[in-house]
Amino acid sequence: MGIATLLEEHSIDLPSYSEVSIESGRAPITLSIWEAEQDTAPTVVFVPGTMTHPLFYSPFLDALSRHGYHVIGVHPLSHGRSPRVIRRFTLGDMIGNVRDAVGYACARFPGAVGLMGSSQGGVLTLLTAGAEHRIRAAFPHNVLFTPLRESLSVTRFPNALGAVYPAIRRIIAAVGRVLPGLQVPPGFYLDIDKVFSERQWRDAFFQDPMRLESYPMSFLSSLFTTDMSALVDGSITCPVVAFVSTGDPLFTLEYSRLVYERLVAPEKRLVELPADHHLVLNEKAERVIPTVLAALDDYLK
Repeated sequence: MGIATLLEEHSIDLPSYSEVSIESGRAPITLSIWEAEQDTAPTVVFVPGTMTHPLFYSPFLDALSRHGYHVIGVHPLSHGRSPRVIRRFTLGDMIGNVRDAVGYACARFPGAVGLMGSSQGGVLTLLTAGAEHRIRAAFPHNVLFTPLRESLSVTRFPNALGAVYPAIRRIIAAVGRVLPGLQVPPGFYLDIDKVFSERQWRDAFFQDPMRLESYPMSFLSSLFTTDMSALVDGSITCPVVAFVSTGDPLFTLEYSRLVYERLVAPEKRLVELPADHHLVLNEKAERVIPTVLAALDDYLK
């Protein structure tokens, strides 16, 4: 299975699929759109994971659309099909992209709007929910709260460094200021073997011509230093349904529960998906789709 097969069967060759370009911050971004049959259907705005794009999740997003949702997939700044005109960007730029995609969804479709993201997209989902009050509910797959020293468990750095985690964050911030354009491959800070559990999805990612091969240090620095107080200070004003795989080797269940306990929202649920995969929306989509759809239906329909 390659990225071309994903696109042919679940996105670009479908009559319900289209793309639009919108202005967002410092550069235009592309949105992938799967339209439901009913114009008044609710909308799910979807945010992809590290260095990839929504088309990588085509089977999952196609399934959401066939169930009766408009789906708007965000190609963040310089990702996927968005123009690659900005090489130095930050987490804040991507939060702006997500908010602009929500605005587009609200303007185009009359139904309720939910926000969902996977992995890094889950992080962006919660941070956006803290500032964006037009969404009915937020559905992050994976949660992260970088002030916790246990956040080292999500990186490839050893947990034994937890005692000096504040110093590590300061060092990363300093490097980001001095060398913002330094390009960092994902393997520098993520254990790739924990990201992928199945060879076909690993191959699809690394052979994908639309993926990014690295992030600028400006982004990595912002990932560790962005103010995440919105997750715990009541800024989130909508329900949050967080998904985690029980055997996720990257965002472990123990860490996810730790972040979830601190999360402040009017209503929150932690849905534990029975799988030993991180990329559960890709590698185990058929298994988890019914559970995900049930949660979406509870809050958006």
